[in-house]
Amino acid sequence: MMILAVETTAAVASAALLKDGVLLAEREADAGKKHAETLLPLIDALLEENGVTIKQIDLFAVDVGPGSFTGVRIGVSLVNALAFAAGKQVVAVDSLETLALSAGETSRPVAAMIDARNGNAYAALYQAGSTLIEPCAVQTESFLAKLPQDVILVGDVQAEPKTYPRAKHVGVAAFRHVERATEEADPIYLRPSQAERTKEKSGREA
Repeated sequence: MMILAVETTAAVASAALLKDGVLLAEREADAGKKHAETLLPLIDALLEENGVTIKQIDLFAVDVGPGSFTGVRIGVSLVNALAFAAGKQVVAVDSLETLALSAGETSRPVAAMIDARNGNAYAALYQAGSTLIEPCAVQTESFLAKLPQDVILVGDVQAEPKTYPRAKHVGVAAFRHVERATEEADPIYLRPSQAERTKEKSGREA
């Protein structure tokens, strides 16, 4: 099974090719440009470098968030369009599961956290393939205080070194959850965007 995986929730977009769950190649976008400019050329270059055509892709995978609202929309929209054109399905993978995979094989609990600013975060807790705490929006300090002492922290909240979602882990997660494949993916938004929060605040003050 050939999987094309795309990650756009992080500051730098990435795309990866996997065959039967094994990474063939991964490529990162130009960090100085916006996802909207880099994503399609990034995918085209990845496919061309590895002698793969879009028709040879059996399954598409995309990180659906939480993360950058704009990044999520760009990635999900493009992958849905590619899958529709190719007549194939998509596996939606959330950013926190993607991050947890970066910890490698371990029996210890893994807490994945993404900074949501102002003392807030997106977080989830995993252990041995099970989800102990589903992806949710949390107050950073209170969530950290509740974690087991032997927890492994991944992400960009008090993790050393900081880690970010990568397309190769999106692909691995998709291969493990092929049964979740659907006609199209939907974004995950665990909290309103900044624009929505500002609008709501303005409405209350009016």
